[in-house]
Amino acid sequence: MKKKPTMLNVIEKSYAYDDANILSMYLKEINRIPLLTPEEEVALAKRAQEGDELARKKMIESNLRFVVNVAKKYQNQGLPLIDLINEGNIGLMTALDKFEIDRGYHFISYAVWWIRQAIMKAINEKSRAVRLPLNRTNELLQIQKAQKALMKDMNSEDVSTEEIGTLTGFDSEHVGNLLAISRDMISLDAPIFNDGSASNIGDFIEDTSQLSPEDSLLEHALEADVRSLLSTLSDKEREIIELRFGLEGKNPMSLKEIGELYNLTKERIRQIEKKAIERLRNPSRSKLVESYIA
Repeated sequence: MKKKPTMLNVIEKSYAYDDANILSMYLKEINRIPLLTPEEEVALAKRAQEGDELARKKMIESNLRFVVNVAKKYQNQGLPLIDLINEGNIGLMTALDKFEIDRGYHFISYAVWWIRQAIMKAINEKSRAVRLPLNRTNELLQIQKAQKALMKDMNSEDVSTEEIGTLTGFDSEHVGNLLAISRDMISLDAPIFNDGSASNIGDFIEDTSQLSPEDSLLEHALEADVRSLLSTLSDKEREIIELRFGLEGKNPMSLKEIGELYNLTKERIRQIEKKAIERLRNPSRSKLVESYIA
């Protein structure tokens, strides 16, 4: 009887078939793999750290769906989805090698950082006409995210580099330089498949009507770890971060609205927010924090 190929075999042989067919097969296969319970995750992670290859294999295969969810967010940036997934899988494996279970964080919320780093590195190296060092690519993404948040917050497209710098912690000149580089880059829009033969791929990877099981599990893991991170802040810092970013069921509020709530100026709230974010970015938790704010 012919042995059924494992998911790792599928990954290794992914370039032997055309992209559309292999991606369709891959997505169907990984959707059959059950997600791990928290108890199973802890037990397998411990065994994997001790050199148990079967435990390592199961940890990787059980988290492949999370990689697809992350990879989808980087479509139309110069690489086909199948390449993004393959790069993300490498990041997942790296995360498992570096995961320290004693820190008390969920594996997948830790792994998200490594998955994103692997994907961004591939996009930067393989698709951009103007190449940036990986750390600069990550900084540019943070700057663009902050720019969008401020534009929405202020209901204006006129956002200064100083305001972006305050929110991100970067020097305003550095912000301006990276934004200038991003404007000079060629358009990175590209179809997922060149031959148009995979028009139904979305059926396998997204259902916008409700959270998928992996989305729900990741959301709960992230919420638990964010709660743990915020507990290291002062009460006021924690409350302001929760209000600013809409955490713990709160509605996101502008700096002005939070200032009125605390009877403080908008600038004072901005200073408290900046200090809190700087504390969260210390090396002992930076990778986990960047899973949320990068």
